[in-house]
Amino acid sequence: MSSFKDMVAGDIGETFLNMDEFAEEHDLGGVSCPCVVQSPTARETFLSQDKYSGYDGVHGKIVVVHVAKDSLPEVPVEGQRLDLDGEIFIVSSCTDDIGMLSIELHEEAIG
Repeated sequence: MSSFKDMVAGDIGETFLNMDEFAEEHDLGGVSCPCVVQSPTARETFLSQDKYSGYDGVHGKIVVVHVAKDSLPEVPVEGQRLDLDGEIFIVSSCTDDIGMLSIELHEEAIG
């Protein structure tokens, strides 16, 4: 019988990042991998502000990328520049939840 961690690891690729269901191929930091990219609504962003954000007052495009941890050579860190499909973002936060990363990115300010 497989362990719970093994079952979760299987679910990451077979369910959450299934290319026929939720995921699409994206270029994330130079790595082509299946990801789920979502753009939170203003309401979702407002409701999630109960935690400290080092980027208070940042306006513009915000996206959350869900990707398997083992798809990337290293786990992104807060403040790091990260390319998503040719567009440069800054990592606001990165959460590892049993092998699935949720990376919150905000648009790099130009100017």
